[in-house]
Amino acid sequence: MLSLLILVVLMPQPTGVTHLISEVSGVVDRTDRAGRMVNITTDDGAQMAIYVGPELAGFDQLSRGDHINVRLYDSYIVEVTPRARMAPLADTTAEARKKLDTADTSVVQQLQLVVTVDEINRRDNTVVYRTVDNRRVMRAVQDPKLLEHVNVGDVVTITYMRERAASIAKR
Repeated sequence: MLSLLILVVLMPQPTGVTHLISEVSGVVDRTDRAGRMVNITTDDGAQMAIYVGPELAGFDQLSRGDHINVRLYDSYIVEVTPRARMAPLADTTAEARKKLDTADTSVVQQLQLVVTVDEINRRDNTVVYRTVDNRRVMRAVQDPKLLEHVNVGDVVTITYMRERAASIAKR
């Protein structure tokens, strides 16, 4: 996914962290058995399509109208990329699918953003970065490891990959 074969010697490795990001509850609208996707309407009315890997039991027993709780895991990779040009949010799902899809892995969505770091507050785990359109954005950082090799002024590539359900249970 990330190709820095020459720069790897000079630069720290990208820092990646996978975390439980959210838990959602909702009603099953439909299931796609072949693609192992479940579409739900969340309790607050949002529509979601969630990939459920073959390692999770119970997927085949889901039916339209079932009330379920789903825990989702997402991944973030932060890479210092000094020669990169700042770039707007880009959907890189198709590229990731070509590179990463295997029998036991599936890419649901991948997004990438190249920004410049303006401020880092390691005590509060927050970062302020500037986007290509010169907006300043402050974000809480869930895991301090993401900022280990990042300094103010660095150009970084942030890759977000929506993974799969970690657990799914009927309510």
